[in-house]
Amino acid sequence: MELRRASVLTSSGHNDGWVLAAPKLNASSLDLRPLYYFVQVAEGGSFSRASASLSISQPVLSRFIRRLEDNLQVQLLHRNGRGVRLTEAGERLFEHADLILRNVSQAQMEITALRSTPVGNVSIALPPLLGGIMSAELVRRLRAKYPRVSIYLREGFAAETLDWLGSGTVDIGILFNPPHIATLISEHVLDDQLHLVGTPGSLNLAPGGAFPAKQLIDLPLVLPPAPHRLRTLIQDATRQAGVELKVEVEVTGTNTMLELVRQKVGYTVLPSALLHDEIKEGRLQSWPIVRPAIGTKLFVTTSMQRPRTLASKIVIKTINELFARYRKAAR
Repeated sequence: MELRRASVLTSSGHNDGWVLAAPKLNASSLDLRPLYYFVQVAEGGSFSRASASLSISQPVLSRFIRRLEDNLQVQLLHRNGRGVRLTEAGERLFEHADLILRNVSQAQMEITALRSTPVGNVSIALPPLLGGIMSAELVRRLRAKYPRVSIYLREGFAAETLDWLGSGTVDIGILFNPPHIATLISEHVLDDQLHLVGTPGSLNLAPGGAFPAKQLIDLPLVLPPAPHRLRTLIQDATRQAGVELKVEVEVTGTNTMLELVRQKVGYTVLPSALLHDEIKEGRLQSWPIVRPAIGTKLFVTTSMQRPRTLASKIVIKTINELFARYRKAAR
């Protein structure tokens, strides 16, 4: 044990004195086997009983205990013909060792439990386009299967979501056509085509019939404002068709956008898979936009600088299951 000179403050001033230097932890300090073997020997009262219980030879067991005594520079056991008994230092170590091993065992049980019952908070950024469409279903699925996983939803455009991912403000971002950034991991979850959306019978066109992009200028449109990725895709398509897009109403929230369509204020443009339920129940109709067709790709994105927890992996898995349903609906 190292001694070092220290200045000791007393009532009369400073006097020189000697104090014990705190021992430093090293790799052998973190090896719990010697502690475990020591507890087994102490509880069994002999090396032979501990050896039989642990299924290791007495010489090996004795070497571990001797190494522990050498590291601590104290004698832990009194050895005699009938077995062993603890020294004063051994009794003190036994109390600590027993508590350490029980704490380690408890930690292992709690961590193992996390594998079967994920726990944690996960923050998700998603475009306003998806907020009203998938958030309720995502919450329902997580609540049913993983009740101890809580999510925090934030709506934001692509630039905001990328900033949040970079700063660690959110764990997961859902993005249309994200840029390639070295620190981001993007998983492709959906290919789709944009459809014109209106009320049943509002166009003299059969449901599912192709709608030319250049004819969008003839309709009152309800669309998200620039720089929303969806707005950019539509503007690019109409320019390719040789016309300039006209927008009647700009709305950031998908629910409001769809409600205005239901109320016959105008038409909107959305990915077809996300309209499945509304169309199936007869509240809306849709027509694929062509010449040019407007394709879109959706990605689930995380940052390499923010390691995925078990809870975030569960949320990503659930999001993938949701989009698998949308992919099936789009076929």
